[in-house]
Amino acid sequence: MVFMGALDAFSKAFSLVAENRGAYLLVLVVFLALAILNSALFPGIRGGAVPREEILPDVVFEKHGMTHESTDELVRYVEIRLLWILIVAIVLAFVEYSIVRTYFLSLDGKEYSISELIAEALPKIPVMIIVNVLAYLTGILVALVPALVMIVGGLTLNPFLAFFGLVLVLLVIPILITYYPLVVATYVDTGNLGAFIEALGLVFRRLPSSLGYGLLTILLAFGVSIVMAPLVLPFTLSSEPSVLVISLLEAPFEAFFVCFLLAGGVLLYRDFRGTEEKKEEPVY
Repeated sequence: MVFMGALDAFSKAFSLVAENRGAYLLVLVVFLALAILNSALFPGIRGGAVPREEILPDVVFEKHGMTHESTDELVRYVEIRLLWILIVAIVLAFVEYSIVRTYFLSLDGKEYSISELIAEALPKIPVMIIVNVLAYLTGILVALVPALVMIVGGLTLNPFLAFFGLVLVLLVIPILITYYPLVVATYVDTGNLGAFIEALGLVFRRLPSSLGYGLLTILLAFGVSIVMAPLVLPFTLSSEPSVLVISLLEAPFEAFFVCFLLAGGVLLYRDFRGTEEKKEEPVY
């Protein structure tokens, strides 16, 4: 079956995460630290999404524009927001490299220590950030194609073209979900800055498995959300929701999902590369 590669990677990813509990604990500690930092930088607001009244308190907007004080507050918020984005980019790069490296070593049956992985991952952070940015830009360009088809269909009042574009968009989303962890696995294995291109080739050469794995991952995300909801919902619905408590409760589930996504990327990468190498073997 064309989806067997996706099913195999999806099922084995659970075992890979369970076998490397130290990696999960590392991600969990990082996510808990991010939750505390986010609460300190953006008190009372989740994810740093601060409404205008929080950015500019006690400021009256008139037709002549903002006051000097409001401009200073806005600049300060933008600076903090950019700092937060930089911190998240650095932490994400660190987590991705160290965890994926852990899974490669585990699959090869090699011993490793968390401290050694941390020491190996730290110098790789700048390049990992660049690879991530290139992967995100590539993903946006790939998603733009079906989006433009859908938009053109809507503007020209062509229902068939609009529907076709919508179907393509819905298909591209799970494919890109598979693509991003494959990029990380490719870079960690090869050390090549062009990992985002190589991963894209692997994804489209094994399109059914890439699509299937992405769909399974979306279903898992819904499952994790359902399990997490009873714990988080009471705090969310309270009159004064505790941002820090909600973030701390979400952290274990988010850490598991990130570990699972990266584990699946490693397993798919090995499966896809193995298939490619078999195809390239000469037949005598």
